[in-house]
Amino acid sequence: MNLQIEFKRYRNTFALLLLFIGAVSTTAHAQRRSEEEIKKIQDAKVAIITNRLNLTPEQSTGFWPMYNEYAQKRREIHRAQRKIINDKKAEGQNDEAVLSNLKEVQELRQKELDLEKEYQNKFLKVITASQVIELYKAERTFNDMLIQRLKQKN
Repeated sequence: MNLQIEFKRYRNTFALLLLFIGAVSTTAHAQRRSEEEIKKIQDAKVAIITNRLNLTPEQSTGFWPMYNEYAQKRREIHRAQRKIINDKKAEGQNDEAVLSNLKEVQELRQKELDLEKEYQNKFLKVITASQVIELYKAERTFNDMLIQRLKQKN
């Protein structure tokens, strides 16, 4: 009788363990798929920018590390803006709190503009002014394409 009870306990523990491993595996697979999708998106962006800017090998060497740094800083600003907008709902807040949130968003927008000015000057040391304009156009084209693809998926 004790052997049967022990067997049932181990069987239940084993079933829970398998369920847990399955859940972790599914989560890891979804995360890996998500990381793969992000990598594909980033690769497409690099391809579009490279094609539009027609970078020489020397320009490419100086441009990409600088651009990646710029893009990361810009993503951080956008995340901060979304956090303020999404986390700090206006409902139930007094006008002062809402105005404070709006001011934070405006300050982040100014920070993004300052970042763009700073990196434009840095870019001009590596690429031409025409290539900087093409960079902005390529980013816009890429973002428009990405939005269209997302609309098609939904």
